[in-house]
Formats: sequence, C-alpha cells, structure tokens
Amino acid sequence: MSTLLDERAQAEAALFCIPPTVPREVWWRLAAALKHAFGDDGFELFARWSSGSESFVEADARDTWRSLSVAGGITLGTLFAIAREHGHERPKVDRVLVAPAELQQRRAEREAIQHADAEQREIEAKHAATVSAAVWQAATPALNHHPYLTRKAVRAPESLRELPVEKLAKLIGYTPKARDAKLVGRILIAPVRVEGRLSTIEMIDEAGLKTALKGGVKQGGFWSAVAMETPTRILIAEGVATALSALDCTGTAAVAALSAGNLLKVARALRHQHPLAELVVLGDIGNGDAQAREAAEKSGAAICFPDFGKSRADDQTDFNDLHCSAGAREVARQIESAQQSGFPGLKDRPCYRLYERGALEGRKVKPGVYWHGSKAGKTDEPQVLIDKWISTPLRVLAATSNGEDAEYGRLLEILSPAGKWKKWAMPMSMLAGDGSEARGVLLSEGLVFDLNDRNAILRYVAAQIPSVRMRAASVTGWDRDAFVLPHTVIGADDIWFQASGRTAPYATAGTFEGWKDLATLATGNPLLMLGISAAMAGPLLGPLNVDGAGLHIYGDSSTGKTTAEIAAVSVWGGPHFKRTWRATANGLEGAGTLHSDTLLALDELGEIDPKSLYEAAYALINGTGKTRANRHGEAKAAARWRVLLLSTGELTIAARMSAGGFEAKAGQELRILDIPVHGRYGLFEELHGRGSGSALSDEIRNKSAQHYGHAGPMFVEALIRAQRDGLALPDELHAITERLNAAEGQERRAARTFALCGLAGELAARWSVVPWGAGEATKAAAHAFDIWRKRRSGNGQSSEHTAILRAVSDFIDRHGSARFSNREGSADLVRDRAGWWEQTDDRRLYLFTSGALREATKGYDINRTVRALKDSGAALNLDSKNRPKTIWVADEKDSKRLYRIDPARLDCEGQDGV
Repeated sequence: MSTLLDERAQAEAALFCIPPTVPREVWWRLAAALKHAFGDDGFELFARWSSGSESFVEADARDTWRSLSVAGGITLGTLFAIAREHGHERPKVDRVLVAPAELQQRRAEREAIQHADAEQREIEAKHAATVSAAVWQAATPALNHHPYLTRKAVRAPESLRELPVEKLAKLIGYTPKARDAKLVGRILIAPVRVEGRLSTIEMIDEAGLKTALKGGVKQGGFWSAVAMETPTRILIAEGVATALSALDCTGTAAVAALSAGNLLKVARALRHQHPLAELVVLGDIGNGDAQAREAAEKSGAAICFPDFGKSRADDQTDFNDLHCSAGAREVARQIESAQQSGFPGLKDRPCYRLYERGALEGRKVKPGVYWHGSKAGKTDEPQVLIDKWISTPLRVLAATSNGEDAEYGRLLEILSPAGKWKKWAMPMSMLAGDGSEARGVLLSEGLVFDLNDRNAILRYVAAQIPSVRMRAASVTGWDRDAFVLPHTVIGADDIWFQASGRTAPYATAGTFEGWKDLATLATGNPLLMLGISAAMAGPLLGPLNVDGAGLHIYGDSSTGKTTAEIAAVSVWGGPHFKRTWRATANGLEGAGTLHSDTLLALDELGEIDPKSLYEAAYALINGTGKTRANRHGEAKAAARWRVLLLSTGELTIAARMSAGGFEAKAGQELRILDIPVHGRYGLFEELHGRGSGSALSDEIRNKSAQHYGHAGPMFVEALIRAQRDGLALPDELHAITERLNAAEGQERRAARTFALCGLAGELAARWSVVPWGAGEATKAAAHAFDIWRKRRSGNGQSSEHTAILRAVSDFIDRHGSARFSNREGSADLVRDRAGWWEQTDDRRLYLFTSGALREATKGYDINRTVRALKDSGAALNLDSKNRPKTIWVADEKDSKRLYRIDPARLDCEGQDGV
C-alpha cells in the first residue's frame, strides 16, 4: 500500500531541521513558501519556528507575513531544498500517480485561490488607503503635551495628528488593538506612505501601544517626521519616537520604518528617491540589530547604534532612550559620527561589499566595491584575509528582464567622477565573450576599475542577484502605461530602458522658460509650428494605434528647412539628437528603436543612397525591421518601433529614389509626405521684428542649443494625467481631420497625419507646454496640408493613378522616336520595339504593345495601369472588358491588339501646383 504523509506534517518536519537563525533572505523565502502552501493558516507554524531565534520579534514576523501573497511563486519545493542543505531527508513513500484531470483541477483551484487572494488584498489595500485619508482629514494637529510624546521627551511635528479613540473607531469601523489590548485615550496618527502615496496609518495610544490599519500596505512605506524635497542626509529609524529624537537632536530629516523587517525596503526606497542623499540607519540594540546592519549594507548607508556606556539598563535600546538619559547633544554627537560597518569577518567571506564613504570604523578606506576573500595561512597559522578594491562605487539595483522571460540584465548605478549617480540597464548578454563592450560602457560613464584585473568588475556584477525585479525595455516609448526614455521612466518605477550602449542623445539643458521663448517664435510661422507640433506627436501614436507617420520638408539650400527641424529636436534633446540620412536601411532600423514614440529627425536626404531610401521608406513608418537569423539559424524577433519622422532635404522623396532608378510607390509617398518650403522669407511668414529670415533662423538655432529637452517629457506627463481623466484622443483627432476637408482614400490618410501633428500642438497649448493660443496649431497643420494637396497631382485621384500616367508619359518622352515607328509603314530600323504611332490631324497617338506598357509602368499590375489610363481618357480603344481592340499594322501585314494612348491626356505637370 502507498503511505501518504500529510503535506503540512512534512513541511513542519523539514522546517524544524532548519535553524531559525538563517539569513533574513532565506527566512523570508521560507515564509513565502509556507504562505503559498497554506495561506494564512501557515503563520502559526512559521511564528513557532521563528521564535527559536533570539532576535525573534512577533510583530516583525507578522508584518512580513502580511506582505506576502498566496500568489507568490515560491513553493514548498524551496523549503524542502533548503532543508536538504541542513541534513533533512524526506520520508520515502510510494509514488502515487494522479490522473491528468485531477492535476488540472488542482491547478485550477490553486489559481482561483491565488487570484481571489490577490483581488482581496488589492481591495483591502485601496479601502485602507481611503480610510487613512479620511482619518487624517478628521484628525487635529498633535499637541506637545500628549502623554506619549511627553514621556518620550519629544515635540509634536506637523506630520503627527491625533484623535480620540472613540472617534477613530467610528471612522475605521473597529476599536484598534495591539497585542490583544485595546488602544485607549488620545491616539496619535502617523501617515505611512509608499512611493509617495498614503497607504495606511500607524496608530499610537497614550501608553505607547501601536498598530496599523487592517489591510493597509506598510512594507516599503515609512512615516516622515518632516517634509523632504532635496535632503542631503536622511536618518532612518525603526520607531516614531526614535525618528522624533533624531530630528529634534540633529535637525536632520528623519523617517520611521515602523518595524525592523521594513528597514531594508525603506532604505532602498529612499536610496531610489534621493540618490544623492547620505543615508544613516539608526539601529536598535538587541532584536532587530541584524536587520539594521543588513539595511545599511545593502543600501550603501552608514549605520549607528546608541552607546549607553557600561551602565546601560536592559530597557535602553534606541536613540530615544539615549535622548532621555544623556540629552540631545550626546545623541547628535553619536549620530554625526555614524560610519559604514567594517570589513566582514572570516565567517562572512567570500563576499562583495560596497563602501560609499571614505571612513570605515574610524579609518580611511578607498571608496568603492571590494572583494573580501581569504586564503590558507602558513602551517598552524589562521587563514589570511584578502580585501581587494575592484572599482569606484557601483550599485546593482535590480534584475531586469522583458515580459517574455528573456533579455535578462542588471540595472546599475554608477558614481561618476563628477559625483553624479548615473543609471544604466546592462544586458547580461554583454558578459559573454571577453566582456570588453560592457567594460567600455562602464568606462565611458565614469567608472574607474582595477585594470590589472579588468574582469573583476564583471564578476562582481554577475554575482549580484538583487531581490528587486524590473521590466527591461529595449525600445523607447510606451510600455503598457509607462513611457520609457533612456534616462528616465514616466508613469512607473518598475521598468527601465536596457541597451548595450548609451547612444540615444536624449538630454536636458537650460530652462523650460527659455525654451518657451523659442516656441513663441513659431506664432505666425506655420511650418515652424508644424515642426514643433510634430515633435510632440510621437507619444500620441500608441494611444491612437497609429504605426507611424512622416513629414519631409524640402527646398533650396538656406531656405530654413533645417531650422524647423532643429526647433523640433529641442523638444527632446540638444543638437545631437538630430541624425542624418547618411545611413543604411539597417542603420535606420536601429535609429527607429531609439526614437520610438518620440521624434526621429533626419537631415540631408541627399546623403542616403536611393536603394537604402527605397527600403527604409516603408520600414521606418511601418515600424518593423527585417527578420534575421541567430547563430543557430533560427529566426530572431524583428525589431519594432513607432516613429514620427521629420525629414529635410533639397529633393522630394520620390526624386531622390528616382536618382537611383527606383520609382517611388504611392505607399512610400503617403508614409512620408513632401512639403515644400513656402513662405515669404523662406521658411518664415513672420519675422517677429528681426531684420531678416537668416537672423530669425540664427536666433532659433542658438536658443535650441541652449534650452532643450524639457517639453517632451512634460508633454508625456500631462498626457498620462489627461488619459487617466478620460481624454478621448480618437474623438479629438477626428474633429481636426474633419476640419481639413480631405477627400476619401489616400488624401484623407495624408490629412490624418497633418491632423495628428495639429492635435499634438493643440494639446501642448492646452497643457501650457507651448505658449500658443487655442486653434493655432490646427491652422498650421491645415496650412501645410493645403500646400501638400496643391502640389499633389491628379485632381483627387490616388498617387498610384498619377504615378502611372507620369510613367507612361516619361516612357514616351524617352523612347517615342527610337522604339516606335509609323503604323502605316516605315523604312527605319527599330530595335527593341515598344509599338507604333499614328498621326491624326492635330496630334500623334502611340500604340503600345502589352509588354511595352508593362515595362513603362514597372511595378504596377497591368489591370491597374489600364484602369488609370481609361479613367484619364488616355486609352482610346478599349473594349467592354478593358482589352485593347485590334489595329492594322502595315509593316506586320496583320492586326494586333495595341493600346492606343493619347499623350495629351497624360499631362500631369499642369496639376503640380506649388
């Protein structure tokens, strides 16, 4: 018979083979495994086991338990694996086969429980946040004579309020308890914020009993004794009273993590929010000192414990106790002397450590990353400790990966020689081979490392397994509800841009007000306004489900076309943000991923060879690169992006392609719309008091080089807020498109691109990103659309129609004499015959063979060609099925099916407009 042991009994047997003094990270993983297996019923087992440690604090264990989710991915398998490391062997039992249907049912039940648990936790958290806000609103400022504050010898800051317990109970729906005792009297209210948002409250009664609101999120959150904007130093305490003593005695910003188990998360959160601030963890003596040391070590903070001397009483454990016994000066003196902990002992080696300050337990050390190892000593001598400096300070903040369990990396933070912390998400694939590419980026960002062991820095990065997980984005722009740029992320903090180099020149300089002075010059200058509006249209592509769009401003040299592009570029970066067309199609694909959802500005169309332009014109706007094979011959995922392309040059897109013998297709011309420079002063209609167009152009260029990079991120921030408030982008785009009065088909498609730019400008004006009046950007877009429409041939016909007529007309111009002869007979020798001609009273008609007509309109289906010729009236002898009728040819002494074409009906030049 099979012997089945109860799963809980097996887990308990395994758990109690593990010492409860394991490192905190292992302790946390064991809690997560029990929570996943048994839900809240597992806490009793976890607490009973944890209590075997001298540092056990039940409140800390409970807080940790509450922070865990049944939906977590750590299972009992992890618990059993850790137990095996400590000598545990699971009892051998006969294997019991479970039917697939039962397995599926178990899995479905587990997923349902996990889903319900996650939903319930989210509901409870939202409710707790709402109730917390109501309590804070109802509470009154705390008074200095509150019994708890009086006993702790601290003053009440503005960040504390109080409420009678009876009123508090009505607001929260129950009488708060701590350790099964009800809170009584005047209750202090300390707001707890996670990522800047109120999540719960800490409640403290007159006797010092403390509890948090049911269902509220406290992990990673803290109470701040004072408001912090740009602090240079932050003191991190465990409790409210300690934080208040630290503030009163030093005048330095202080926060309370509210439990020892929360110290590390708070320290990391503050490191992220204030990367340049010095952090000091104020540890408590006894229970929680290990967590304080861990928080300081892993966040690069200094640490300080109160020193009471030899006469310390058992109940004197924190800096508030020191404040009450020794006074404010002694507290300030000890905190000011806080240092990072010393080099680790033998039992903690081998390990890496980061020391950001130059002082370590009273001695100077070179700041940076160290490798702490050991080696065997001489006979009968202890092991020799090795402390090796590897590099200047380098933090490994998080592990990154894309949403498909691939493209793993590490988010690094590098301290440059200028004293600035700079972030870079490094793909782990860069550690393959000799790692020179990764070292090159680190060096260029200012990291200094030991060149005698240049791989040591890569070994350090590879060895770090951060608990923080973040998504990696390899393309700029929208990722779910977040907007990713290489140097920042707008709308989320769990994602970062990851690339093998830092080649996207997004940057900020000068002031936003200085940039708005530049934008003011666009008033009265439609093409300049269109360029700036286009620069802000990129973030609208994703929300509107538009793959991409392009504008090409062309004209003679020194007409100001590049000036419009430079002004547009200043929305996102400096002059180097602008690229040139001098690239291959593959190179332009790479540019697309770095400018997705923003602006891709390409200057000097004449620098790209026609073949590359022909290939890139589709790919850039469609947002899809070539599918390539990896080294195993398997297809790699093609690169994807969305760009708003702004191009300049002296030729149109079609003219540049034709220089290499490539005929521009209508789809290419509609993806990148040609706009000629068409103003009284070149690009400009209004000089704003400047003496000439060149003077205005020079001023715009100078301002663009001084003030840039502000408007783009501000526009995205406003867009995110507006979308949350219900902004109906499709409706707004439709309204502007309708105002352009475009015909259906291709003309309306082009109008949508101009309307998109107009909408971006209107939104920017509405959100005060640009100093324009309402309706100005729409007028600028309409002006540009009218120019494009007048230039476009065909009187409302499609671009394909116009291109076909032009191709046949050009063919006649090139070959009308050499490859055609008189239908009635001729002595001339005709090579590579395309047909014949016949003379009427006032003009010559050309009789095309079907092969010659296909040659003339290469790339178009013959039926599409015939339809265009028929619609224009140029095809004179078609039957009811659009086939050419037979015509007698004297030289052939036979009748042939020939297309009779009237060249006069092919004339497109009169319709070119501008």
